Amino acid sequence: MGSLLENIKKQVKHLFFWEKNPVMEKQIFNATLVIVFLFILLLALFNLIIGNPILLGLSLFVAAELSFCYYLLRKKNKYKLAYFIFGLSIYPIMSLGFFYNDGIQGPTIYILLLAHLVILSISTRGGLVFWTMVNGLFFFTLYYVGIFHDDWIPEMYSSNELIFLDHILTYLTALAGITILVSTLKKFYRSQKNKVKEKTNELIQLNRSLTKTSAQKDKIITIISHDLKNPLQSIMQTLELMKNGDLPPDEVEFLHEELLKITSRTYSMMENILDWSSFELKSQSMRVKEIRLKSLLEDTTEIFRAIARQKQITIDLTYKKDPLVKIETDRLLLIYRNLVQNAIKFTPSGGTVTVEVNGSGKWVNISIQDNGIGISEERLQKIFEQDIKSTYGTAQEKGTGMGLHLCFQNAHKLGGQIEVKSKENNGSVFVLTIPNGLD
Repeated sequence: MGSLLENIKKQVKHLFFWEKNPVMEKQIFNATLVIVFLFILLLALFNLIIGNPILLGLSLFVAAELSFCYYLLRKKNKYKLAYFIFGLSIYPIMSLGFFYNDGIQGPTIYILLLAHLVILSISTRGGLVFWTMVNGLFFFTLYYVGIFHDDWIPEMYSSNELIFLDHILTYLTALAGITILVSTLKKFYRSQKNKVKEKTNELIQLNRSLTKTSAQKDKIITIISHDLKNPLQSIMQTLELMKNGDLPPDEVEFLHEELLKITSRTYSMMENILDWSSFELKSQSMRVKEIRLKSLLEDTTEIFRAIARQKQITIDLTYKKDPLVKIETDRLLLIYRNLVQNAIKFTPSGGTVTVEVNGSGKWVNISIQDNGIGISEERLQKIFEQDIKSTYGTAQEKGTGMGLHLCFQNAHKLGGQIEVKSKENNGSVFVLTIPNGLD
């Protein structure tokens, strides 16, 4: 029973209010047509009861005309045509109603005011004066005839009770029409106000995002001009030394090692910058693949094992489970590379990086633990923020913190999160939790 009443309420609301249409004038016109149509039906019934065939026929004609206007408006979306037919016919019809409804004794004045209010609500600015003059002209003409030439108007009421009933019925209908009209106006105003508020909030958020992106871009430019410029200068100076001087073999070997370190650091930094611009600035959409995690991570892990051996660091990778995932593999590998790279960077020579892969239900966990220098409490609170600054690993490897911010952002884009536990001088544990994407 409750659902039936709710459905009826919904249908009535849909009949009165054209909610999908953003144009206020069309919504008002829609509500007006329904109100006037219902009133005309009541009027037809009333005239049938009192035996007034002329007004009964006129009422049925008007009801048909209103139905046609409603059809043009809602089904054909021909607002101007429906408005033209309504505006052109309403005053002649009211004039007939005035003459066949006992003139000034009848309730035509109520409908005259309601009609004017409706037409003003849906007309253009240029039409306001015109329709006001038309309404005033009809009023003065009809009431002049009704007072000074009342013999032209036939008496249709047979009793005072019918006069009273007709006035009450017409007045209540006009009152309901005005109420719904004002309600529609207020509803439309609130709707537009909320939309403006939403758009304003969106613009504020967009402006903040643009400001943040601009600030980040400036920081990246600073990094490129400073942190990349310096190692490139070092490479050039080292190469000039090797070219111009007769160096002993041990010094040449030392310079080769330094060149390798500098080039590796510079490449890593540039890779992070390119990743950042690709994922963040361009909002690049990635391809989704269905794959076992072991197949995805093994090759990358082997590359990092070779890098870790240069610092005498061991990487242990264990799979408690080998979950199947359907995921943006490039994003996942970006996170994995950065976390493992950081673990190697901040682990001292002879240390161990432990990677553990597990899965439970719809979720996949990748844990990366090191026994390195750890993270201070102050740094831990801001570790994933977009605050780029230079940091150094156990072998003076230079970093910017950009990689962790990339990890954090891309974990969220995968529908997951990253948690970190760390204490200074006691190592760190980063746990990436992501959905397997198989649903």
